[in-house]
Amino acid sequence: MAENVYQRWMREDNDRCLPVVDGKHLEGLMYGSMAYVIEKLGEGPKPTFALDLEHLQVADYGAFEGVSDLQRQFILKLHEADPIRPEEMLFLGLQSLFIVSWPKPESVADIEFAAAYNFVLNKYLAETALNLADKFRAPSALLPYWGRLSFLRVMAELPEEHVTRYKLDKVACALVKRAKFNATTFALDDGALIGANYALEPILKHLNKYLLHYFSTKEMAGPKRLSRAWEGIVPTVLHFWSDVDATRITRSTTTLYDERMGAMAHRLTVDQLDFIMMHELGHVALDHPRRLKAEKDSGFNIKTVRHEFEYAADAFALGLMRSKLVANTRIATEAPDRADDARVKRVTDGLRDYQSSLGGVYLLFVYMDFIQQAGELLQTRLKGKLRLRDAMDSHPRASDRLDRLELTNLGEYLYTSPLERYSRQLMQTVLDYGATLDDEALLQSAIGTLS
Repeated sequence: MAENVYQRWMREDNDRCLPVVDGKHLEGLMYGSMAYVIEKLGEGPKPTFALDLEHLQVADYGAFEGVSDLQRQFILKLHEADPIRPEEMLFLGLQSLFIVSWPKPESVADIEFAAAYNFVLNKYLAETALNLADKFRAPSALLPYWGRLSFLRVMAELPEEHVTRYKLDKVACALVKRAKFNATTFALDDGALIGANYALEPILKHLNKYLLHYFSTKEMAGPKRLSRAWEGIVPTVLHFWSDVDATRITRSTTTLYDERMGAMAHRLTVDQLDFIMMHELGHVALDHPRRLKAEKDSGFNIKTVRHEFEYAADAFALGLMRSKLVANTRIATEAPDRADDARVKRVTDGLRDYQSSLGGVYLLFVYMDFIQQAGELLQTRLKGKLRLRDAMDSHPRASDRLDRLELTNLGEYLYTSPLERYSRQLMQTVLDYGATLDDEALLQSAIGTLS
């Protein structure tokens, strides 16, 4: 049986990547920040560090195997037309590289120590990004590896006969500067190109950390909790509504208590990125670019068609998730060398993974729905005082897309979890808080991001 080419590329890509900084520099960032805080505040709690190494690696997306000359030229044109902001890209990548988890605080001093460490680490990361930025200013400069990794993860799971049948073997991916929550699929003559916002992974991870911070600290709630929650997410809203520099998004850091929260933030982000990648592959497999062009050429109003294509791509992505579950279940039940209890465990673990991934996808739409509603609140209340887009994007409302997904799941055990239920409650409460602010207070919360 021929080797899966996407699995091979995952093994070999490392040879085409370069580290942004070396191990010694990483240690200096982590432990230098700690030494500075201890000098100022004295000894404090000890955090646990994890590194998402796909952010340490950068590469030329046009040089990867499987990328055609036409796709390579198109990537370069995208970067020439809308250049990457290197300081922003590097800062976001370095920040997403580090997942710092703290033990449950036993005093206000413990909370202040963790907050001080996060602040100092961010300061050092920003300085590092500025120092490295000149190396990444050219249109063909190196980009974080996470986009390619997500693409390969998804493609490696697909049956090869289906990849060929639907011309997915001609698809490549790249990171581009577009302030969009979803990626964009460009239809080229020799294969589609999926372009993902280079800030997308750090933004999603930041939102997941934000949610997990508030979820895990419910019992620590103080009088300023809602104002902190609003101020901590407004920059993300403005990134998608006014193209605010994504470094502003993380000016208000969130502290994770318990290393399980750090692992969960990583897992949720992976599942959300992979769903977005599967959604874009759905556009290719369902021939949406050509069909949309035909509708335009016929003079039809394409809004309804465009929306139906988005629903169809979501359903396609959900279908791929289910297919993975079925394939893993078949492997588990047919394995001749496994005892019955081992088979049952593997099937149960597979179902749990599927439900966990589905939970991450639901959170993705909860985030999009909040950002859509919060942007509309700012737009309605602050017309003439802020420059905001007329709409976040041309997609259907995120709440409608989530309703469709849940309807598609109607015949199954409907996934829910305490975290998902809390996310809906938190986002609605934060939105309601923003709506209670008078116009001047609402404006100041936004200006603090824009200034």
